[in-house]
Amino acid sequence: MSDDINTWGGTATKTAAKPLFVARRPRWQVLMWHVMGWGLIATGVIGGLSDVLSGKPDGWTSLGFFLFFFGGGGLLCLLLAAALDGSRVHGYDQHLDVRVGLGKFRRVDADDIAVLRFGSQSNGGPTFYSLTGWNERRKKLFMVFTGYRGYQEFTAWLAERRPEQWADCEAAGLPG
Repeated sequence: MSDDINTWGGTATKTAAKPLFVARRPRWQVLMWHVMGWGLIATGVIGGLSDVLSGKPDGWTSLGFFLFFFGGGGLLCLLLAAALDGSRVHGYDQHLDVRVGLGKFRRVDADDIAVLRFGSQSNGGPTFYSLTGWNERRKKLFMVFTGYRGYQEFTAWLAERRPEQWADCEAAGLPG
């Protein structure tokens, strides 16, 4: 069996190969959602148990509401944290392994990257800049924000392996 194909049919690189770099979100973004999720769960448990232990006739009903709303909200926050933490780009010698959210890795060969462009996102507050790569059919292959850990290594990899596309991207410059 090839080193690139694994038993579940994906095309990600096997785990024995070590990436040259990993581009992923800053830790504080994931940590913020973890703290909020666990805080909501703790609020639900403590609030519900305090009503049960107070001896009120509807204490068990109150526990159910606390767990449903606060615990459920906390679980949604933890799910969002897992999705944010899962998104990443692993860089190898001639390809990238890209994962978005909780999905599986997909392989992007360096030769598949046809267009690179900077983008910006702002809703009246701070502006966030991203670097997006597309193939020849304009299918988005990846999007990496400039604040990601490993962004400098990622751009150096692109400049070395796709110099023409990287030059076009730098010539277009940052939007805005």
